[in-house]
Amino acid sequence: MDNHAINHDGGASLREVQMRILDILVEIDKVCRKHHIQYWIDFGTLLGAVRHGGFIPWDDDIDITLPTGDYQRFLEIAPKELPEPLFLQTKETDHSYRLLLNKVRDKNSFFVTQHEDFTLDYNKGLYIDLFEAVPYPDVNPKLQKKILLSYRKVCHFFTVKQDVTLKNHLAALTFPVLKWGLNLLWAICCLKPKNKIGYEKHFNTYGNSYNKDMVFPLKDITFEGKVFLGPADPDRYLTSIYGDYMKLPPVEKRQTHIIHASLGESHGNL
Repeated sequence: MDNHAINHDGGASLREVQMRILDILVEIDKVCRKHHIQYWIDFGTLLGAVRHGGFIPWDDDIDITLPTGDYQRFLEIAPKELPEPLFLQTKETDHSYRLLLNKVRDKNSFFVTQHEDFTLDYNKGLYIDLFEAVPYPDVNPKLQKKILLSYRKVCHFFTVKQDVTLKNHLAALTFPVLKWGLNLLWAICCLKPKNKIGYEKHFNTYGNSYNKDMVFPLKDITFEGKVFLGPADPDRYLTSIYGDYMKLPPVEKRQTHIIHASLGESHGNL
C-alpha cells in the first residue's frame, strides 16, 4: 500500500499529515521548555523515534505524556501560549467534545478517523493526544491490569455513541456500580507505597505501569530530525509495552486511523 497517498478524494497525503502534526509537537515543545514543563513522547511516537528515527511509516498521530503536576500546569498555560491556529481541546474549551482525552488541535485543518461522531460539532482538526501520568502503587501486575482494563472499558462506554441494544441498556445500568467498585478497589491498592507511575485509569490501554527510573530523568531524543524529550530508558520502556518492539508487525496490521484529512494554509511553522 502506498501510505503517502492513502486519500484518493483529493485530501492530504499521509506524509503531509505527519509533517503538520510534527509542527504541532514543535510548538508544544517550545511551550514546555519555556515553562520548564516535563513531557515525553510516548507509545507509537516513541517507538517510531527509536525504530525509524521518526514516524512509523503508516502512523498518523503523535502522543505525549506529562506527569500529573506538569500536566495541570500545561492545561493552565497552553491556552495563553499556543500560537494560532492551535488550541487546547477539553470539555471546557469545546463543549461538544465528549472524550476524556485532552488534545492540542490545529483549527486550520480537518481530520476524519473511523471514531468521529458527526452528530456533534466539536473541532475535528489535526491533533496531538495529551496523556497524564500519575503515581501508581506496587501491586500484583495481573490484578492491576484487570482493574485498569475493566475501568477503561466502563469509562469508554459512556464517551462514545452506543447502539440501542438490550446488552447496552444493561451495561448502562450496571457500569456505574462497577465503576464505583473498581474505584474503591483501586483506592485500597493505593494505600500501598506509590513507587511507580502510569496513565490515568481510564486511559491505560495496556494496564501497565513503569518504575520511575525507566522514565526519569527525561532525556533528549531525536524524532524526524528534531529534538524532543523522551524517557530515561526507552528500551526498557518500549519493551514493557510492546515486547520485541524492533520486530515489524505483519503488513495487514500496519493500519492508519485516517479516513480523510485536509490542510488549510499554514502559518509560520504551522
